[in-house]
Amino acid sequence: MAADEYLVTFRGTIVAGADPAAVRTNLAKLFNADPARIEKMFSGQTVIIKKGLDAAGAQKYRAALAKAGALVEIVKPQAAAPAAAPISRNAEPEARPAASTSAAPTTAGLPPSTVPAAFATRDAPPEPLAATVAEAGVVLVDYTPPAPPTIATEHLSMAEAGVTLVAAEAVPEPHYDLSGLSLDPPGVTLVEPRSVPAPDYDLSGMTLVEDR
Repeated sequence: MAADEYLVTFRGTIVAGADPAAVRTNLAKLFNADPARIEKMFSGQTVIIKKGLDAAGAQKYRAALAKAGALVEIVKPQAAAPAAAPISRNAEPEARPAASTSAAPTTAGLPPSTVPAAFATRDAPPEPLAATVAEAGVVLVDYTPPAPPTIATEHLSMAEAGVTLVAAEAVPEPHYDLSGLSLDPPGVTLVEPRSVPAPDYDLSGMTLVEDR
């Protein structure tokens, strides 16, 4: 890699106060990538967004991604890195020094993870979204009340209180035909009572105990 080439890396850091879901959506649109691939960028590992950039190109990437809500780092690797010594299972990995073009912390001491070629070889991203997010509670659209309905009432009038608006119709007295009915004088038995036989109880199995 030439001495004037830079890396743009990302470790999942977003702009303070940004909505993580909105940042992921912005990055998916910016890189034209599916959500699953964007989610891998937030694993906490160092992801190479672009390599082989000059200083101006790296700053262009930083500005575009910052507007999308993602904070990236610009790293300038050493022109010629020394050969790495074998690392035992228990040994700590040796940090690789790197220079950064910004005052922000870089990931020069961490080996960047491998990412899909779409992120490493893609041309400069398009212009960032021009949309903005309003603060919570801000009224986005003013409410316009509907116009009151127009009802024609010129043909209507109101009577004075107590005026009878509708006269009650006279109801004819009902006429019942009672010619087929007659009344017996008081005391006449209208229905003869039926003879009810006296009950017959079998008390043969019962005895009385003498009072002592």
